[in-house]
Amino acid sequence: MENRLSSLLEKYWEGETTLEEEREIKNLLQNEEGFEEEKKFFLGIDIVSAIQPNEFELKNKIRKPTFHWLKIAALFIIFLAVGSAIYRYQVKKAEREAFEQVMQAFNLIQTNMQKGTESLGAMEEMRHLNTTQEIFNIKEERQ
Repeated sequence: MENRLSSLLEKYWEGETTLEEEREIKNLLQNEEGFEEEKKFFLGIDIVSAIQPNEFELKNKIRKPTFHWLKIAALFIIFLAVGSAIYRYQVKKAEREAFEQVMQAFNLIQTNMQKGTESLGAMEEMRHLNTTQEIFNIKEERQ
């Protein structure tokens, strides 16, 4: 009988027993002397399985406020992340608009520079004259 109990316990600790063999272990432990640790273990399993769900309700009620705080914290994190994303989008949009304005200003400057260099072409004709008197002398000669 003791050999059967020892082999069943060994099989139980390996996780290879069936429900029928576990019932047999409980019956053999009740009738056998010794095996005090195993008796306490199987008695503990019976006590835990006998606990009614009502005893767990008190523990669940204690956890509910914590759960609500977790919901609030999760919502806060989500709002923070969304707000951060919107802020980064607005900053990038403002940077893009500023870049476009700078490029438009450079384009305007380039256009005006081209107009200015074209109008300097007329001044190039007067390059050979050294003084303003020479300009007036030329006009007098033409008349």
